[in-house]
Amino acid sequence: MYVEVKESFDTKYSTWIIAYCADTDSFFVTNERHFFWQYEKEFLSEKDAIEYFENHVNEFIEKHNEIAKTIGGVRISDNVFLEDTMHMYSRRC
Repeated sequence: MYVEVKESFDTKYSTWIIAYCADTDSFFVTNERHFFWQYEKEFLSEKDAIEYFENHVNEFIEKHNEIAKTIGGVRISDNVFLEDTMHMYSRRC
């Protein structure tokens, strides 16, 4: 679904989100909005969002693979990359 955005794309918010970029096949944390995919939960700080990602890696791997199946061109994987830490995270037991 497409939604018309009625604000500048570089608007900064007081909260942070986790978003996904299909071009780089990676997740990132930002205080901006309107990305290809963004997690519905908002965080009070960049640090809080990174910690959440690190503690819920399996959830983001599942989301990554769901996106991969939908858009094609992105491989299904048991790993995800977070731009902010420049780290590849693997599925946890």
